Amino acid sequence: MRYYSVHAPDDEPDSPERYAFVKDGFSWPALLVPILWILWHRLWLTLLYYVVFLLVVAWTARLLGDWAATVLGAIGLIVFALEANNIRRLSLESRGWREVGSSFGRNLEEAEARFFGAGAEATVASRKEAVIARAAYMPGQRPQAADEPIFGLFPEPER
Repeated sequence: MRYYSVHAPDDEPDSPERYAFVKDGFSWPALLVPILWILWHRLWLTLLYYVVFLLVVAWTARLLGDWAATVLGAIGLIVFALEANNIRRLSLESRGWREVGSSFGRNLEEAEARFFGAGAEATVASRKEAVIARAAYMPGQRPQAADEPIFGLFPEPER
């Protein structure tokens, strides 16, 4: 399952066709074709940083050799692919978009169906309930000290 954060523009918060779903985690397109990925998402400042990175790699190749430039380029691409979706989130935030919720699914279509099927407020509320349900004890239902077995060297469970 993939986790997606959902962002809406401030100028049209009630138009769900403009919502942006940003996947959490590694981005394969950002690793394989980084310039196209940057242009597709219109990340102009990121494009400038990427060009500067390419110039640094070329400069490294001149000074230290091809092997060092290859290692630097590979590490840089992997780090960029790991952080690409976070860069996209920050870019949306700086453009005035706000995060309205989150969703999950096997792919983007399933995440959209889950998000819009339950509504944004219900999705956020159900995620909070799911986190509480996964907790060791429900709120207000903590067992008494005498009910719990004691493990370890200390006889008091309050410590």
